[in-house]
Amino acid sequence: MVKKCPYCFEDLAEKPLKCPQCNQYLIDGILEVDYHGVEKKNCIFCGKKILVEAKICKYCHKWLDEIDRAADDLRHMEE
Repeated sequence: MVKKCPYCFEDLAEKPLKCPQCNQYLIDGILEVDYHGVEKKNCIFCGKKILVEAKICKYCHKWLDEIDRAADDLRHMEE
């Protein structure tokens, strides 16, 4: 099993209090998966390559679901 950060989905060698990649405190617990992530996507904020499963960019530290939340807020305002 591979230990992964639940936010940036990067591999973790140990059980740190804070992810060394995205600097988020690991309050949601560490994920244990059977594989290393290999598929990449561009961060919508800084454009750097990050893992597809990432919820936060390990480079610019922005939450990738901010756009989804903003779109939902706009939809609710239109209703």
